[in-house]
Amino acid sequence: MINVACVFHSQKNPGKIEYNLSWVDKLYRAVARNLDMPFAFTCLSNVDTSYNTVKLISKSNGYWNKIELFRKNLFDGPVLYFDLDLIICKNITKVVEQLPIDKFLMVEEPYKKIHNSSIMYWNGDYSYLYENYIQNQHSIINEYADISRQGNLGDQGYINENVKHDTIHNYTNDNFVGWQHHKINSIILNPSILVFTGTQKPNNNLHLDIVKENWI
Repeated sequence: MINVACVFHSQKNPGKIEYNLSWVDKLYRAVARNLDMPFAFTCLSNVDTSYNTVKLISKSNGYWNKIELFRKNLFDGPVLYFDLDLIICKNITKVVEQLPIDKFLMVEEPYKKIHNSSIMYWNGDYSYLYENYIQNQHSIINEYADISRQGNLGDQGYINENVKHDTIHNYTNDNFVGWQHHKINSIILNPSILVFTGTQKPNNNLHLDIVKENWI
């Protein structure tokens, strides 16, 4: 059994992309289509979802809610985390079966080689990440908002610098992840997972066949 997790924080973001519960549904359906092993699907959220819902408690904004994934005793066994704004395009079972259970893995962006928290995999207790964040929330958010950090910002910057981790690419095929990126707007041929960052999201890329066929 593997835990598949996501985070949905319902909030109004004037002028920005509005996520809604349909994005959670699309991710669940994508996992069900493309993962041929028993899995438990959990959504951390400030609203009820159609799945196992864990209530967010930190009163964080945006991506900082992801730090709640590391609350103590939240999961039993390995966890595979996906952002809501990615698309699973092909079967990922063989890759997931090969992931090392003793390593914390993150996906690596092609721009500046930053480790990104859009896809993460871990097994074990990383509750110190959450506990430190709660105790020092204001100072940590300010520290990881400093643009002099050259892209190593936000939740992923915090995780990067506080967890010994590896890149998921070291255990996957070459075209496992493709990017629709605010700096690199190119998609590798036939990726298993398509990751969106910045202003690029599935709902403003509906003209792409890969989105129309898989974000359903």
